[in-house]
Formats: sequence, C-alpha cells, structure tokens
Amino acid sequence: MEHTMLQEALVQVDEQQFPLTITFEKNTPVDTLIEWYRNNTAYIDAQLLKKGAVLIQGVAINTVPDFERMTASVSTKFRNYVDGSYPRRNLKGHVYISTEYDPAFDITLHNELSYSVKWPSRLYFGSIIPAATGGETPLADSREVVRVMNPSLLDEFENKKVRYVRNLHAGDGLGPTWMDTFETEDRKVVERHCDEIEIEYYWKDNGGLKLVHTRPATRKHPVTGERVWFNQADQFHPSHFRKEVYETLMLLADFNEEELPLYACFGDGTKIPEAAIKEVVDTINGVAVIRPWVKGDFVVLDNMLAAHGRKSYTGDRQTVVSMAP
Repeated sequence: MEHTMLQEALVQVDEQQFPLTITFEKNTPVDTLIEWYRNNTAYIDAQLLKKGAVLIQGVAINTVPDFERMTASVSTKFRNYVDGSYPRRNLKGHVYISTEYDPAFDITLHNELSYSVKWPSRLYFGSIIPAATGGETPLADSREVVRVMNPSLLDEFENKKVRYVRNLHAGDGLGPTWMDTFETEDRKVVERHCDEIEIEYYWKDNGGLKLVHTRPATRKHPVTGERVWFNQADQFHPSHFRKEVYETLMLLADFNEEELPLYACFGDGTKIPEAAIKEVVDTINGVAVIRPWVKGDFVVLDNMLAAHGRKSYTGDRQTVVSMAP
C-alpha cells in the first residue's frame, strides 16, 4: 500500500514481505525520515511486534554521523557491547561496527547477547558501505524457528538448557582479552558485572578469566508472549571452529574443550552432538531471508523476534549497528 505521509516524500509500504519494507524516494534527506518516523512511531512499533524486522530504503544515510543522528532521534537510550562474544569496535557515540569477524566466513544467525540475562531489546543496522560481493545480513523470524524445529530436538534443548563457557586471556592468547570484552582493566568492575548478570567467574593463574553460565534455549517475548528460539549454542560449540583453528586451539587448551575460547554443552554437562548443532543451523537457515545491502538501508529489529547473521564478503564493508536496552 502507499501513503503520502509527508508532502516531501512518497512512502511505499510493503507489509507482506519479511522484513516489512518501507521505501522512500531515492536520496530522501535524513531529516525527512526522522520526521516521518516520529510521526509514525506507533505504527513502526506495532509492525515490529508483528514482523520482527522493518527495512527502510531510499534515505541518504551515507555516513556514521548520519546514522548516529538517525538512531538518536528514534531512541533515547543505548547500550554498549560489554560482554560481547565477537569483536565489535566503537565508531562514534553509541554506534559500533557490526562485526570485524573474518570476512571470508559466515556468521550464523543469532539474537544479540541471547546467552546473557541482559540483552538489547532493539537493534538498528545501517549500510554505509555495501560489500563488493556478499556481506548480506540474513534475517529469520525466531518464532518460525521454534515452529519448524524438530520437536524432539526442541524438547531436548528446552529441558536441558545450554551451558556456555568462555576463556578470556589477559593479552597472550587467541580470541578476545577479558579487558576488551568488559571494556575495563579493573577486575572488581568485571566481578560486579558478572554478579549482576549471573555469571560464574574464575580468575586463572596466568591472568586469564573463565566464565560459566547456563541459560534457557528458548524464551517468551515480554510483550507478545510468543516462544522464540533464543540461544547461541552453535556459535559457542566446538564445531563452529574451522578444522585447522580447532586443532590449534585444542593444542593450546591441552586437549580440553572446556578450555577453548568458546564452548557450549547442555546445561546438565553432557555434550551437544555435532549433528544436533548442524540440524539447528540448517533449520534456522531454512527460514532465513537474504537480501543484498543497498547504501543507506536502515533496518530495525526486535532482537527477540528476529535473528540476524552475516554472509562472507569481499571488498570494503561498513555495516553499523546501535543497540537499545
């Protein structure tokens, strides 16, 4: 359907596809989108609960400051990336690079910080520089993942939950340091944070830090009450590492998988079979929607209702993100 919501721009709204897509005339000024968004906040909020994701196209969000101004106009609070499991560099204010994970490999779909007890409620993505090839951000409806998941596998994950382990070094090792992960060099700050978010922590003799916690595999959305797939078992599981990386890490970990930088098993301590992880990933990929980024694209996600990932890419790519608490 079409709405002339502002005299300055014709807005086309497609409510049938996922994500819901709103298209402005090409190179519409950021201020026009800000005004439109503010006038239609209730509509966007309602559609996010229905669809989980909203894509806005055609607006000249060409720089990090443009994106920062846009997001600051639609949200009053933002959160940092403390306790994140992937490298993510702060660019400006509340704006982060979406990820700096090796561009030659995919990042599987996930809900941001679903392994924590405090996760962002909403994510804002922007495409400042699309990749030369690839680099898409696949999206999947987390409710649909539950609906199509193998019932016996779903029951096992829900009954046993997921136990996450992270081993963070102090400057000499693979993976992130605990200082980068928690954005501090003060152990007391780390300990307070872990206590607040229910993480067991163990300081190692070599200055490293081990984190252990068990979380549900699914959760209920606080507004809709719908059940969503909400864990990152596959990203912590040993099968997530490439073969040569896994072998190197196992040497450094004295062949103890629980000493790898990331590790996941069931909450009762039993191993999650590699075949189960593959089935989970295949199930999520089966309902994922993949579309190329176009410069200026602005995407809003309900972080519980929609999972996101990243495809491998070539060339420069600057996809940015801000997170609302």
